[in-house]
Amino acid sequence: MQRIGKLDQPITIQELTITSDGMGADVEAYTTLANSPKWAEYIPVRGIERTMYGDKVESRIEFRLRMRRDPRVTSTCRVLHKTKIYRIVGNPEDYQREDDMVLRCQEIV
Repeated sequence: MQRIGKLDQPITIQELTITSDGMGADVEAYTTLANSPKWAEYIPVRGIERTMYGDKVESRIEFRLRMRRDPRVTSTCRVLHKTKIYRIVGNPEDYQREDDMVLRCQEIV
């Protein structure tokens, strides 16, 4: 059974929706899933910084979020946490014995 006290980070999950603009082109937009914000446990994995193009520094932050299972969350969704937007890398991992899932997230720069 999951300890509720660890789910201390509010996150918003947005689902990718594709619609037609009437001119034959597809328009991608994100809509917030119902029951947001959700609560998750933030699990740091790593942060990478590397220099590119002389003085410009690119950083990439990776972490995991453990949250209650929601079958609507897929790898096409994105996560809003604090003031940043993150993509979900790979498929969310389900833990069959517990009622939770783990999202591998990477910052969108």
